[in-house]
Amino acid sequence: MAKSWIVRFVFALCIAHSSLSKPLFAADHLDSPSVRVDGSLDINDIYAFQSPSNANNVVFIVTLNPLAGVLSGTSLNPAGVYEINVDTNGNGTAEHVFRFYFSAARRGNQRYVVTQSNGAALGNGQTGQVSSLRGGGHVIVGVFEDPFFFDLNGFNNGLAFTGVDFFAGQNVTAIVMELPRSSFGSNNIGVWASTVVQGRQFDRKGRPAINTVLIPSSMKNFFNATQPVNDQQNFGNAVRASLLGLGNSQDRANSLASVLLPDILTVDTSSSAGFLNGRQLENDVIDAELSLLTNGAVTGDRVNANDKSFSSQFPYLAAANPIAAN
Repeated sequence: MAKSWIVRFVFALCIAHSSLSKPLFAADHLDSPSVRVDGSLDINDIYAFQSPSNANNVVFIVTLNPLAGVLSGTSLNPAGVYEINVDTNGNGTAEHVFRFYFSAARRGNQRYVVTQSNGAALGNGQTGQVSSLRGGGHVIVGVFEDPFFFDLNGFNNGLAFTGVDFFAGQNVTAIVMELPRSSFGSNNIGVWASTVVQGRQFDRKGRPAINTVLIPSSMKNFFNATQPVNDQQNFGNAVRASLLGLGNSQDRANSLASVLLPDILTVDTSSSAGFLNGRQLENDVIDAELSLLTNGAVTGDRVNANDKSFSSQFPYLAAANPIAAN
């Protein structure tokens, strides 16, 4: 009995990153029916952490285009708006919204503009090149190696984990932005990413796997279209029910739901600690969440690090793997 709910949890967590002959569903890749139509608008992961090269800065990374160049394309949608939202007072709404607008791709490159909440331009650039931002900081948008790591095949073999990273050699499209921590007036911030098309929210993401694992299938589209500030009201009962189904007691389910909702990645930018304090590239969120949500019954998949080393310098991600020509 215990193993059956563990299997259900691991299945939900990993199929979002699986590509095989089925749709990808998991940490957040293609997590709902609505986002499967356009990988360029599908948020895979979001990272937020104190810069390892300058403790006075904070880094935001959003990855899109699951299995870029294989399952998805490598460019971003010129009809879409890509948002990094920052809550500075814990009220569940964004006091700072950084919006990225992209041109159509030309010769494999795109121009983009990034704006602040008031619509003023913060900077602009071309994909693949580092650009400076007004007031300090820098940004790059381009194709990089997928920083997510997990033994998917071990899962498919009855949880017989071998420590082989299924996602080794895969790529994503990433937005990487580094800003002074002083920009926010508080060390304690909450972060999430969202994509918007024609005024309608297409996808959103804060902590890993919330929509994929804890939100029922019938509510996944609704989750992606709503705002975090309403998560407890809209999804609190559903999340508690999912946690109970994963073998947690009622008290533990209540406690976890109060931490995991709203789906906002909380960060103390004055600290260099990682997940659950934000999320660093090297953090093994699969092991952490397996242990957290199964109350220690499953502790890991034996993939303890990414297949490529991350850099301590901007943009921190590993270089893209070669993409085979179609």
